[in-house]
Amino acid sequence: MKSSMGKGDGCELPATAVCWLTDEPQPGVVLVELADAYGLPHQLVGKSVYFGGDLQPTSTYPRPTSVQCTIEDVNDDIATVSTQWLIGGPDNTPFVFNVRLDILSPVTTA
Repeated sequence: MKSSMGKGDGCELPATAVCWLTDEPQPGVVLVELADAYGLPHQLVGKSVYFGGDLQPTSTYPRPTSVQCTIEDVNDDIATVSTQWLIGGPDNTPFVFNVRLDILSPVTTA
């Protein structure tokens, strides 16, 4: 089934919360892992609220989570996504990944 999501859309990228790292700064920091379209592993560290699901220090890890991203481009079945909310490096640039379009889901709002 062809995805209806495209360039500029917000999406949820499935990932795995590996462990709770620290309670400070609040609300706490977790280590999250994901694999890109080519099977290469990536790790992100960020506040628990940046990721999907209810991540707590007492949660059982590893556990499923998601990373909110923006679709920057789509080429066939590969989407280039960026984390505008999570930036790093000397130029504070977003993290960018190429992932399979079919694993992305639309951002859900409460």
